[in-house]
Amino acid sequence: MRIAITAKDKSLDAEVDPRFGRCQYFIIFDTETGAFEAVDNASVSLGGGAGVQSAQAIAEKGAEAVLTGNVGPNAFQVLSAAGISVYAGVSGKVSDAIAQFRSGKLKPFSFPSVGAHYGVGAYGSGVTKPSGKKRIAVASEDDQGLNSEVSQHFGRCPYYTMVEVENGEITLSYRVENPFWTRHGESGEAPTFIRDQGADVIISGGIGQRALRFFQQYGIQAVTGVSGQVKMVVEQYLRGETGKA
Repeated sequence: MRIAITAKDKSLDAEVDPRFGRCQYFIIFDTETGAFEAVDNASVSLGGGAGVQSAQAIAEKGAEAVLTGNVGPNAFQVLSAAGISVYAGVSGKVSDAIAQFRSGKLKPFSFPSVGAHYGVGAYGSGVTKPSGKKRIAVASEDDQGLNSEVSQHFGRCPYYTMVEVENGEITLSYRVENPFWTRHGESGEAPTFIRDQGADVIISGGIGQRALRFFQQYGIQAVTGVSGQVKMVVEQYLRGETGKA
């Protein structure tokens, strides 16, 4: 089986690139033979359509699965149409991602992990955010978006509802599967996943002390001790009615 992993360099020791369409390289790995090749991503500097072009390139390489940090809706549609499984929320070294895939620890996503134009129009990790904009991640018990119930367990919630606000108003929301909710991830995996979504704030009923230290390190504001529907809690946060962790 051939799998494609987004990478920041050309070796198995490289870090997984959290971007799909604009990753630096694709590592094409054969799980039966252990052979691999590093492919330059020709779409890395495209002004638009990078996800679709990258998905088509992966399909032409005969990949049956892709491992990456995030995949937007356009790329996800092309990959799904080509019968390529998508494993998002992947981080760390390429070799570690391959090992997790081979051991069955990774879970395929059934929908995109981020909104359209992640890293371009919609900011992502490492991209300067426009003034007045903020991205809020809310631990959620279900996939109903703004109508979801806030989860009391940050690391074990099945979904995160990503809410974008501009000048105090909600402008966009979408759901992201939590790739770690059915397994015990390594320390810091879930906070790193939230960081890679480009979040400025994480809201949950409860967050452990170790995760809180990671969020502090990443400069992400943590809000705990809340309950109710996501939309209501986000609006409370925007009005300054919630407390910091």
